[in-house]
Amino acid sequence: MRVVSAYVATDWYLLPAPQHNTQVRHFVNPGLAPGVGWMPFMSEHRAYRLYAHITWHTWRRLGCIDAAGVADVRSAVRSACERTAVRVVRDAVLSDHVHLVISFRPETRLSDFVRLAKCVAAVRANRRVPGSLKWCRGFFAATLNERDLDRAIRYVSQQFERHPDRIPVQKRSAQPRAPARG
Repeated sequence: MRVVSAYVATDWYLLPAPQHNTQVRHFVNPGLAPGVGWMPFMSEHRAYRLYAHITWHTWRRLGCIDAAGVADVRSAVRSACERTAVRVVRDAVLSDHVHLVISFRPETRLSDFVRLAKCVAAVRANRRVPGSLKWCRGFFAATLNERDLDRAIRYVSQQFERHPDRIPVQKRSAQPRAPARG
């Protein structure tokens, strides 16, 4: 392995890219004290406050999410949160659409989170009742400023008052009939 000695440059991005089997020890920034180097990697310290409001709908906005479907959707969102490091701040699952206010990490792709949540929810609901849940393509996402977070949480919390006709209902299970006499 060939070792490249320390570079002295004001613009580190103008330096030649290391070739195969080349190790760069460190870069020396001429603006720093002698012997103080800059390492070409980022530290693990991060602070972030990233929030988003996400919503998606059922296919043709059919009201196909019942009370058991709500449990499937929430369970799917929880499992998607675990896999993508997303935290749900507030949610509302109605019969034809889902609202989420989330907090997420900078490296999180919201499309991966939504894809997992929609896919797992549909699989779980359709195992219970085949063909019961189908999502439309895509989703809506808007990032939120921390000042607008309370307003978005309030908006999602009021979904059941805004749409009383879209509150998921408990579907009646088929009651076993008494055997016919005859």
